[in-house]
Amino acid sequence: MTRRLRLVASAAVAGLALSACTASRYQISDALQRYGLSPVKADCAAEFLRGKLSVRQVDRLTDAARYYNASSRLTFGDLIRVAGSVRDPEIALQVGASALACSIAADIPVPGL
Repeated sequence: MTRRLRLVASAAVAGLALSACTASRYQISDALQRYGLSPVKADCAAEFLRGKLSVRQVDRLTDAARYYNASSRLTFGDLIRVAGSVRDPEIALQVGASALACSIAADIPVPGL
C-alpha cells in the first residue's frame, strides 16, 4: 500500500470513528421533544448541538431530564438547570449556548426578580 493510500485510509477510519461518537441532530431533537420542548425549539437546539455533544453526553442529559420533574413538561430553562446538574461543564455550556443561539432563553427565570 502506498503511503498516500495509507494516509487516506487512516483519515477515513478516524472520520468514521469520530462520527460514531457524536450524537445526530435527530437523536438530540427527539430527546428534547420527549421532555417538553416544541419541535421548532428542539430542532434549532439540535442543529446547534449536533457535533458538539457525544452520544454519551446526550444520554446523560436525557437521563437527568427524565427525573427532573416527571409530573410536567420541561422548559428550556429547566433543561439548562438539568444540564448544570450533570457535572459535565461541556454539556451545560453547549445547552446554554444553544438557548441563546436559538433565542429561546426567554423562559429562564432571573434569580431575585
